[in-house]
Formats: sequence, structure tokens, C-alpha cells
Amino acid sequence: MSTSTDRYKVVLAGGSGYLGRLLANSFSNDNREVIILSRSSNSPLPTSVNVVHWDGKTMGSWKETLEGASALINLAGRSVDCRYTKKNRVSILQSRIDSTRALSEAVEASSDKPKVWLNASSMATYGQHGGPEPPLDEHSPTTGKGFLEEVTQAWENEFFKSSWADVRKVALRISFVLGRESGAFPLLAQFARLGLGGAQGSGKQWMSWLHEDDFVGIVRFLIEHNTLAGSYNLAAPHPLTNAEFMKCLRTKLAPLGIGLPAPAIGVRLGCFLIGSAPELALQSRKVVSARLKEAGYQFKYPLLDNAVDNLIA
Repeated sequence: MSTSTDRYKVVLAGGSGYLGRLLANSFSNDNREVIILSRSSNSPLPTSVNVVHWDGKTMGSWKETLEGASALINLAGRSVDCRYTKKNRVSILQSRIDSTRALSEAVEASSDKPKVWLNASSMATYGQHGGPEPPLDEHSPTTGKGFLEEVTQAWENEFFKSSWADVRKVALRISFVLGRESGAFPLLAQFARLGLGGAQGSGKQWMSWLHEDDFVGIVRFLIEHNTLAGSYNLAAPHPLTNAEFMKCLRTKLAPLGIGLPAPAIGVRLGCFLIGSAPELALQSRKVVSARLKEAGYQFKYPLLDNAVDNLIA
């Protein structure tokens, strides 16, 4: 794939959210052309980024942005951080299927197709996993049962349904991304500062995580290495239990290292009050990436201790 500055164009579908802004900033800093497909955007973006409207459902005039793109990255989909009512479940699933299908139709209609298409996915596809067993990786079966599991499997099925000889396709099975300005990490850090950073639920549930810089680094690595295709887990190589994760935060942020625990019933009540899903805090995801290791990706933050130091600096 050419990396010349006069030809390098990145299209970010659903790119006005937190992860999209990380990528937009990174590519813009390298003077690459960045186009964001957004239903509406009030998010702060680099002035060099071009925002093009789309509805996330149907092919429209926005399809012209895909012509000659070096990379198409699809991050579109309703947030799973909500109550899982019937209406929200339908919206979560359809927002992912509809956007992926619309992009597939646009790629099919392109005369100069994107060189690589990276589509967001989730480590939920593997299902619940924990205890002393080894972590799951890309060679493990994706037969997890449950709402998020089935959404992720349907999402990837839609993505891989179509193929073109000149378009490389990569599914990004994203873990819990730790970021300075968005996501759950700022909230968990604040809990720790207030002395509320104890384990959530039993604390035995596993957490696969990723520093925001490695999220950007992996995406760029997958774009630049033009032999890499298929599904990749975006997760640091050392998952931790929730108890270990929160202990790390308490050690660095809590007064006297003290943190009150949150029993499962308290987590469920708190999530109900703020309109969130308790599954996001109580599920056990123990996932790493064998394929990134095989490809030679070097994590900037492989250990939680260093990742947290960087984020709270």
C-alpha cells in the first residue's frame, strides 16, 4: 500500500466518537487526509478533518469519499453502555449491521476501492471466560452465548459476507480501552480517588484491557502491514482480575490506598440508576492476541502499572 502523503486518505465511518477522534488526531498529525462519516458531530476534531454526513444505514453521495482511500475504518454502532431493553437491543444490533452493510454496498460501487477495510468488533464474541485457564486468543472458538456475544458474531458475519480481491479486510475485536478523556477509565479513577475503588462484584472476573496509544498503534500497524487480514484481538498481553485492576488504581490514587468494594447487588443498582448495563462491570473477559504477537507488534504499554502511570500523569 502506498504511504505517500499525496495519496494517503483515511475514511472513518462513525469516527466522531472517542476512538475515532484518537485515530483522526493521529493521522492528521502525519498530514494525512482524514474524512469522517458522521450522522452528527459536535465533538472537537482537528481543523484538517473533513466531516461528511451519512445516515449510517443507506448508501448515498458519501460513497464518493471511499474512492482511492488508503484505508476505510468503520467504528459505527450504538454504544452498549445502556440498559438492555428490547428497544435498545434492537438498536445496538441494527446500528452495526446497517452501517456495515451500507459500507459494503459503497465499496462494491467504488471504481477505486479502499486498499484495506478495518471493521470494529468485540472480544465478546468469545463469551465469558476466567479462572486459572489460559486466556483465549484468535485461535479459540467464537461460540459465546449471550446478547453481546450474539451481536458481535452477527456483526462479523455481515462484515465478512462480501469480499473483493483488491480489498483486504480486518475485524478489530476491541477490548476495554483505557483513555484519558473518555470511556470507563476516568470514572474508575475518580472512584479510586474518592476511596471507592474496591473490587466490583466478586472481583474474580477478568478484564482484558488496552491503552489508548496501543489502540492507535495496532490500527496503524494493521493498515501498514499489507499481508495481515482476518480477525485480530486488540488487547494487552496481560489481562487482570477486577480485584487486581482496582488494586492498581487504589495504590496510585486512593487516600491511604483504601477503597470500599462494590458488591454485585450494589453494581446492579448503581447501573440501573445511571442507565448503564451491569454486565459491562461484572462480565469476565480473558483475551489476548496471538496473531499480533506472531506479526511482531510491540506493545507500548503491555503492563497495567505503566499504562495507569501514563494516563494519570
